[in-house]
Amino acid sequence: MRHRAPVLVPVISLFLGACATGDFAAPPAVSPSLIASAHLDRLGAQELSMGREVFVSRCLECHTLPSVTKYSSNEWPHLVARMAGRANLTGSDQRAVTGYLRAASATVKRY
Repeated sequence: MRHRAPVLVPVISLFLGACATGDFAAPPAVSPSLIASAHLDRLGAQELSMGREVFVSRCLECHTLPSVTKYSSNEWPHLVARMAGRANLTGSDQRAVTGYLRAASATVKRY
C-alpha cells in the first residue's frame, strides 16, 4: 500500500496559504441578522441552512468557494443559475443557495 501523505502536503499548504492571505473566508453561519436579510427572498432559517449546506458541498466539488462578498446580492442569482446545471441543483436547491448568498452578501462586511 502506498503512503499518500506527500500528496496531501501541497494541498494543505495551498489551503492554509489561501486562509492566511484572506482569499478564503468560511461562509457565514445562518444567524438572526442573516435571516433578517433574507426577507426579500422570503426564506426562513431552514431554507437558508440548506442553501449554505448546498453551497459548501456542491460548489466545493469543482472549485474553491468564493467569498460571499465577492458578488453583490443582485449578481448572485445569475451566477447560481449559470452553475446550477453543472452542480445538479434542483429548483429548491437553487432557490435556497441563491437566497443564502444574497442574504449573506448583504450581511457580511466587505473589506
